[in-house]
Order: sequence, then C-alpha cells, then structure tokens
Amino acid sequence: MKRNLLRKWIIGVMVAGFLLVQASHITYAEVNPQHEGKHHHQFISEQDMERLLDQGFSKKEILKAAHIAKYTNNKVDDVLNVYKKNDSSWDKTAEHYGLDMKKLRKEMCEHKEKFLQEHKEEVIENVAEYSGKKEKDIEQWVNDGIPLRFIVMGAAMAKVSNKNLEELIQMKKEGKSFREIKESLMIDREKLREEKRSLMKKIKEDIKD
Repeated sequence: MKRNLLRKWIIGVMVAGFLLVQASHITYAEVNPQHEGKHHHQFISEQDMERLLDQGFSKKEILKAAHIAKYTNNKVDDVLNVYKKNDSSWDKTAEHYGLDMKKLRKEMCEHKEKFLQEHKEEVIENVAEYSGKKEKDIEQWVNDGIPLRFIVMGAAMAKVSNKNLEELIQMKKEGKSFREIKESLMIDREKLREEKRSLMKKIKEDIKD
C-alpha cells in the first residue's frame, strides 16, 4: 500500500515538473519570438539559411555573412551581395564595413568554443566514441587547456591522416598551430571538412535529444 502511494507521489511530481518546464518554454517563446526557428549560435533563422543555400551560397559563406551582418547591424543578404561584388573576398567585404577580419575570425572562434563548452558533456562523449579514446582522457586535455574546438578538429584530422588523436594533442601542447599541424600531415582539405561535418552533426543531434 505504502509502495503504491509512493509510486503515485513520484509520478505526480514528475508530471508537475514536466508541465512546469513546458509552461516556461512557452512563456520564453512568447516573450522572445525572435529566437523561434533560429540557430541560437549562428545568428540566422532556418528559413533564411535554406533560402540562401538555394541561391547557391555555401553554409560557411552564409554563416560568415551572418556574423558580419550582426556586428555591423546589416542584413545578411546585403553582406553577401557585397561579398560577391568584391570577388568573393571576406577581407574586402570586412574592409567595406570597416571591420578587422582577424579580429572577427577570433571572435567567431571564441563563439564556437563557447558553444562547445556549453555542451561539453555531449562533445566529449562523441569525440571519445569517434576517436576510440576514453572520456576521462579527453576531459584531462580540456583541463590542460586544450580548446574543445581543437579537440573536435583534431579528432577529424586524426581520422583523415590515420594518426592517433593523442599525437595531435601533443603537437598542440608543443605550441604548433592548427595550420602547421594540418600542413605537416598533408591533410586533404575536403576530406577533413567532411569528417568534421560528420562529427559535428552527431554532436548537434545529441544536443537536440
């Protein structure tokens, strides 16, 4: 009898908690309609992303344009038009808007790292599965100051070059830049892009779940 009452009480608490979360989500959407249908870390809606992809722009181009648009208070479409008129040069596009491209790249990297840090558990779990490493080892690399952004890219580089991820982490600890490591391993850029895209897709799917 007591066990049945306890079970009913637990179920009641769970249902109440679920309803509270749903109510909070609805309230947030009503107060913040601009977030509806948006990549929260990409500054662009799903609809605009699809529309611009259909126009022939790559996802990378659209995201860069979205960042420039955000920092200059312009429309993504306008930024992409300037980009096309300037021989598809991001440096010229940034110069047109009075931006320092190096500074912008740094801010974009920081933003990516922040996103990965916010979902560190999912990132570490997926990188461990992808690279055949233990989660505690990856956690230790993070504690040693290795950015999660590099760990994700390093995992993709290791896969493409048939290297152990640990070797690439050691190169990073020795002070080598991402570009230097990539060049020393003579990695195919397109294959690296595909591997990174595959890994990030799995990470994002787990985050959504």
